[in-house]
Amino acid sequence: MERKHTALIDSRDYSGLCVLIVEDDEIMRLSVEDRLRLEGIPVRTACNLAEARRQLEKGDVDLVVTDIRLPDGSGSDLFSEISQHHLGIPVILMTAYGEVSDAVALVKAGAVDYLTKPFNIQEFVDQVRRNLSRVADTRISIDLTGVDEQSFRPGSGMLGKSASMKRIERLLARLSQVDSSILITGESGVGKEVLATLIHRNSPRASNPMVSVSCAALPPNLIESELFGHEKGAFTGAAVRRIGRFEQARNGTIFLDEIGEIPPEIQVKLLRVLQERIVERVGGNESIPLNVRIIAATQVDLEEAVRQGAFRSDLFWRLNVIHVHVPPLRDRPEDILFLARRFVKHHARELGGAMISLTAEAEAKLVSMSFPGNVRELKNVIERAIVLCDRNRIVAHDLMPLEETDEDFSETQVTPPLKESVEVAERHAIYQALVGNSWVIGKAADSLGISRKNLWEKMKRYGIEKNN
Repeated sequence: MERKHTALIDSRDYSGLCVLIVEDDEIMRLSVEDRLRLEGIPVRTACNLAEARRQLEKGDVDLVVTDIRLPDGSGSDLFSEISQHHLGIPVILMTAYGEVSDAVALVKAGAVDYLTKPFNIQEFVDQVRRNLSRVADTRISIDLTGVDEQSFRPGSGMLGKSASMKRIERLLARLSQVDSSILITGESGVGKEVLATLIHRNSPRASNPMVSVSCAALPPNLIESELFGHEKGAFTGAAVRRIGRFEQARNGTIFLDEIGEIPPEIQVKLLRVLQERIVERVGGNESIPLNVRIIAATQVDLEEAVRQGAFRSDLFWRLNVIHVHVPPLRDRPEDILFLARRFVKHHARELGGAMISLTAEAEAKLVSMSFPGNVRELKNVIERAIVLCDRNRIVAHDLMPLEETDEDFSETQVTPPLKESVEVAERHAIYQALVGNSWVIGKAADSLGISRKNLWEKMKRYGIEKNN
């Protein structure tokens, strides 16, 4: 009896998801692409490693199916890059019979599975569906308004419309079911603690405490007591026993912000806590077992700190099991209006539900502004505009950049490569032109001095879409 078409019996919604097929054989590539589309599964293709990299940079790939042999590299190279830069995206390998040993080695290294050519097309579809269904059934909870939580599918753009934030959404979903230590990096104000809170709230530890510690704010002579606690009489002034932050976070999550500021003598003790999962209070000799997830964050280049001897390499690798980098706001201009509108809605709600909106001129100015303080600065600018404006609309004049930021941006920024700087500037200019011309493609192209076709191509390249 002929097997029923899977599309007729699978009711899952795969819209918004994406499978990337990497195959240099055109007939094979088109065959699997057509079959997946027939099954209602969104798919994109690449014929080589370079094109696969470009597709992955868009930030919306949920599953990669790749041939082992590629014209400009290999499936092994692609798997390695995904493991390092696109954490958690499952990879299925397609291989010829003689290369099975290579595929098996990659599966042992973390690839999902492999299929030997020629394979049964229905077996291929079933394998794709099994992996996509894990994403389709996943939801992340986030408080969008400061009042109530909503759930959304990872990659839907609820943290931001940029490809980088969509990648982080997808990574959040994968992190929700693991208990590994996480290191979050990024400039001041990008939202590292917000991200840590989301990871905790969507983890099995959500019903237990999350304890946040600003390592930079702790006095050097008290940091050990703050983190690990102390016994009565352990030192002058220790009149009572103190439970440290690690014990307070038992069965939950501890967030160590600005981990790079911890002094060397405390790094040694922190390493022991991570390795042995026990803590000893200052002045005590009892080893207290700990069940706690550790999320650390820093704006410091810890790898450079390790090279300079300011941070222990063994502690760095214990913390850096999973690395999440949050890019600065200047690298993702698509998120400026998205976040600004959310902040307007939030602050208006705090003011009793007043109807406040941004004018087109105000939105154009926001996109043109520099935010060295990143999301934190944008939020402050919006809050101040709402307080100071005497209308129900925020106009361009109400938006004033902050005179000072938390950090001296010129001192903390690392100069990026020229090609990267040019691309960031070009994307920002395109987005600013689109907003300033109400997303009328012809007018935006004229203002940029390029053709409509050229503008469309650049929008596609940078993944620029209108924020509704």
